[in-house]
Amino acid sequence: MTNFKINTECITTISQIEFEHLDEKYKKVQSIGITLTYIVLMGLCLFLLLADSIWWCISTEIALAVALVINLSIISQAYLIKGYALRENDITFRSGFIFTKTTTIPYSRLQQVTIKQNPISKFCRLYTVEIVNGAQYLSSLNIPGLPESTAKLIKNLLTEKLQQEND
Repeated sequence: MTNFKINTECITTISQIEFEHLDEKYKKVQSIGITLTYIVLMGLCLFLLLADSIWWCISTEIALAVALVINLSIISQAYLIKGYALRENDITFRSGFIFTKTTTIPYSRLQQVTIKQNPISKFCRLYTVEIVNGAQYLSSLNIPGLPESTAKLIKNLLTEKLQQEND
């Protein structure tokens, strides 16, 4: 058995990868989802009027409105970081704003590739490619905010890689 040292100068780092950005409409999808969630929460806070004084209700509504504004600004910044890269031997997805997370799945670990939509993304004609990783039980990677043509292209490419690995 040999254990030679790896030349680290030849290794491509994550910061050197050029990521493809998600569709611009994806920010809209996330903003609509967050806004609807906060509207429901603000509606539920109106029940505080039945239980306690009006000041609890007003202060809770103000806190939720501030949280909504902060959340919407974070979504815009997080969009700039999110992206994917299809490389020769793997697929990489980067997400997060405060805590950036980069996930790389080698094609040899692929088990299943699916295209899906939720009601809001369906309205904006965006798709999510879900990639199930065979290395861990029920582990998957989701690449959201893709137009139909890009989602189908990625699915076809990954399915082709999956078939090549199985042959």
